[in-house]
Amino acid sequence: MDFRDINQKIILQTSLFGVFMGVFSVLGWSQNSQPFIWLFTAGVTSFYLYNNLKSFIFIHCLIIAISWGFDCALIMVLFFKTYQLNNPLFANEILNISSYFPRLIIIALGLFAGIITVFIMYIPIYFLKKNKT
Repeated sequence: MDFRDINQKIILQTSLFGVFMGVFSVLGWSQNSQPFIWLFTAGVTSFYLYNNLKSFIFIHCLIIAISWGFDCALIMVLFFKTYQLNNPLFANEILNISSYFPRLIIIALGLFAGIITVFIMYIPIYFLKKNKT
């Protein structure tokens, strides 16, 4: 596999979602609905990738989902004080896990969410491709 085989335009278009979710999280706009927004966007992205890519779909899913998790977590870490003010319950849970390294916990949770999202995006594509043949 060569780096030129990856569709960079699709990755850039879909990777911006992590930044938007990070901003929404910091501002406290998506407290209760965040899992549903992630699932909906993963489903839409999965359908988009299924229709627009022919090869290396798993690699695209991996790059996009890890980018979502990391970008979202990075925005939360950069604006941690605002995040704490707008999301007191979740911020307290993070501080209960580790009061010394809360920013590191956020980054780890973001990457973990990205890894889970890889499979949420790829499994429907896998079954659609399998049933198509």
